[in-house]
Amino acid sequence: MSGLLPLTGRELKKWYRNPVFFITGLLQPFFWIALFGSAFDFTKFDPSATQFVLGGAPNYITYIVGGVLTTSALFTGMFAGTNIIFDRRLGPMGRFLSSPIRRSSIVFSKVISTTVRIMPQSVILVVAALLIPDGLKFQHGLSVPSVFVIIAAIILVSIIFSSIFSAIAIRMTNMNSIFGIVNMINLPLLFVSYAMFSPEMMAPWIANIAKYNPVSWSAEAMRMVIINGSPSASQWGQIGVWMGALAILAIGLVGLTGYLAEKEIRD
Repeated sequence: MSGLLPLTGRELKKWYRNPVFFITGLLQPFFWIALFGSAFDFTKFDPSATQFVLGGAPNYITYIVGGVLTTSALFTGMFAGTNIIFDRRLGPMGRFLSSPIRRSSIVFSKVISTTVRIMPQSVILVVAALLIPDGLKFQHGLSVPSVFVIIAAIILVSIIFSSIFSAIAIRMTNMNSIFGIVNMINLPLLFVSYAMFSPEMMAPWIANIAKYNPVSWSAEAMRMVIINGSPSASQWGQIGVWMGALAILAIGLVGLTGYLAEKEIRD
């Protein structure tokens, strides 16, 4: 795809050459897991909750690691569209359009760079979860296929939400508009999901809606391999359903975003 690699390299250079943006982006996952996980750890008041509410996870942090990994990918992906608006308002977009670069490459470079950026954040998050007191425990180990599930889920969630918000930003010129949309959507996506809380902890109507949230699919798939290490055949079947749904959604949104980019980006 014409221009995709150099444009992606440009986006990554903007990331790691900005010390404040680079460091805060890497530290954010640590605060998520250390503060949120420790502050909301209700199992210290009721240890039996690990079996009845947390699906056998040894503690709350182990339970939410998959959800926090998903949430980090969600929030990072949400801001992929802002770079499109920056390029339009600051001038680079005009230069891109006057060169032999496909319009879809401009958008896909944002999606790919966002996906690359989330990976070191995810590694830091897992390390932080392992190091903090009463943190992440792989009590049944972690097989190679399970690690692949975690990586694939993070990548798919990043692609899904990067594509959605890039598609939204394609014809926008006002930065406040995209921030308003992000702020309106991110909390419902987080809290109407199984990222931080199990269905047993939710109102029934919220739990029913959360079943159809891709954030829930990713969090549950990662949670199942983290808690069980090597899931059973039936559990692998359920993981396959969640991962398949994420893959289908990601492919569909990438196709839609590419189509909109070719048709709609004019200036």
